Amino acid sequence: MIFPLKNILSVLISLCLASILGAQDIHLNVYADKTNIPLNQQFQLTVELSGSDANSAPQPDAPNLGGFASFVGSSSSTNMQYVNGKMSVTKQYIHHYIAVEKGEFAVPAVKVFYKGQDYSSEPFILKIVNAGQPATGQQNSRRTNRNANTQTGESDISDLLYLKAEPNKRTIYQNEPVIISYKIYTALNVSNYGIAQLPNFVGFWSEDFELPNRPRITNEVINGREFRVAEVKKVALFPQGPGDKQLEPLALECEVQLPRRKTRRDPFDSIFDDPFFNFGRRTKQRIVSNELDLNVLPLPAQNKPVNFSGAVGKYSISATVDKQNTKTNEAVSLKVRVSGTGNIKIIPQPKINFPSDFEVYDPKIIESIKRNGQQIFGSKTFEYVVIPRFPGNQTIKPITLAYFDLASKTYKTAATSEINLTVEKGDDQFVNLAVGNSKEDVQFIGQDIRYIHLSLAEFKEIGDVFYKSWFFYALLFLPLVALMGAFAYQGHVEKMSTNVAYARNRKANQMALKKLKTASQQMKNSDSIQFYAEVSNALMGFIGDKLNVSAAGLITDEVDDMLKERGISNQTVAEYLACLQTCDFQRFAASDSENGSMQVFFEKAKNAIILLDKEIKS
Repeated sequence: MIFPLKNILSVLISLCLASILGAQDIHLNVYADKTNIPLNQQFQLTVELSGSDANSAPQPDAPNLGGFASFVGSSSSTNMQYVNGKMSVTKQYIHHYIAVEKGEFAVPAVKVFYKGQDYSSEPFILKIVNAGQPATGQQNSRRTNRNANTQTGESDISDLLYLKAEPNKRTIYQNEPVIISYKIYTALNVSNYGIAQLPNFVGFWSEDFELPNRPRITNEVINGREFRVAEVKKVALFPQGPGDKQLEPLALECEVQLPRRKTRRDPFDSIFDDPFFNFGRRTKQRIVSNELDLNVLPLPAQNKPVNFSGAVGKYSISATVDKQNTKTNEAVSLKVRVSGTGNIKIIPQPKINFPSDFEVYDPKIIESIKRNGQQIFGSKTFEYVVIPRFPGNQTIKPITLAYFDLASKTYKTAATSEINLTVEKGDDQFVNLAVGNSKEDVQFIGQDIRYIHLSLAEFKEIGDVFYKSWFFYALLFLPLVALMGAFAYQGHVEKMSTNVAYARNRKANQMALKKLKTASQQMKNSDSIQFYAEVSNALMGFIGDKLNVSAAGLITDEVDDMLKERGISNQTVAEYLACLQTCDFQRFAASDSENGSMQVFFEKAKNAIILLDKEIKS
């Protein structure tokens, strides 16, 4: 088919215009996650650059909100897509603020200058209103528990069961960590507990400590009564601004076994005062911790370094290269590592004075955070790829990090050593196609010319034709089968991430087997209490995941009713409940069980889970 010359010219002109117009395809947009913001609460502004040139455009400055909001920190993300053979890039710079003044305020336009053209966002209004009253305003945990129990009609056990929040210090500097430990004190038997309400740590950067699945229990004597104490949550908080701060309380929901009521007619009631034999009525109780008042001091303004970025603690910085002798156009890896104690995550990207003829790529950032005792420490590594373009002796000047040292209460500066590179002339030369192009536009001479062959290759007769074989057709349809499988798997992943009930149901067997495996290990260690505790967790957790209910706070009567409502046979329910009762008795009675009896019970509990799973699926 022959196309008219007129049509061919039209197509070529359209393609040229599209390439010219698309070369500077940039859109700048700024928006907030909410427009009505409670006072003293955090919000975020997102500066979004989109278009084919978004990856090459300079980073926009964070919006200047004056005095009505305090800047907390920033993060960024990049998304790249190919649509109809054209690449689309979206870069988001997310800036976090805390509202500090009530009223209506204008967020100014953000501007970017790129390739001789100004790009600007639209300004908009933010409204900062009074914050709502806190969910709980009690002054101490015992009074809170007593009020809650009175309103719900439960027995007043606030002197026997309460939750306490204990900070390691109450006066701290901005960005200095304070360790909060939440401990439950009980003189009763608590079989299950779950977090009912988490505190809202507004104005703090938080890092949770990892606690064991089964908390370590200690004994303390308070006012002549012995309490069992367990740490249920531990968190490190880094205040982002100075001033007096108040932390909201933590709320737990517990399943408690109340003591039996004595009667004068029964002279043997004193025999059952032991908590292991005191099987009284079980009930659910909600306990709330005390609120905490913290005094956050501002960092001193005297002698503050110009390049201070807010790091508080004790840090060191080092820099290394993978080779000190290289050639032009060869990549060199530069690793800058910041380590120490403090909030590692807010350490900013260091400012490095690279030689002007170095081509530098964005760094790969690796964080390693560790939590031990009363400290948060770790390291943050920035790995750069640099390419020297000209030969000679090159120098990377020392890299510095200014921080506030808590031990001496002074500002200090850590610095790396000077790095010297010897660059020799390489074999390859490079040509940069145009000023301002991206790094992907660099091409090497010597690889873009293909020599002309003066004669044709000799043709030979071939045997069996590959495209007529069954294997060829199998390869032809294989991508279609793989695509269908990918769509099915994507649907499964989306359902796992959005449908909580579906995800818990699918993972129920896996979680139960994992807990049973831990119980098997405790059986090998001849630790009967831990063994029966893990089996009980597996049984309760399996019920919670399969029925999409919280395992914390489930009691035997509720399990019986829920299973029968779903049509589970009486025999299966009875065997399952028998296993739960055996676990409770063995845990609280503390009898010495032999490995043989534990092995028999282990198989019985495992079979009960398998049988219940089959009936639920059917």
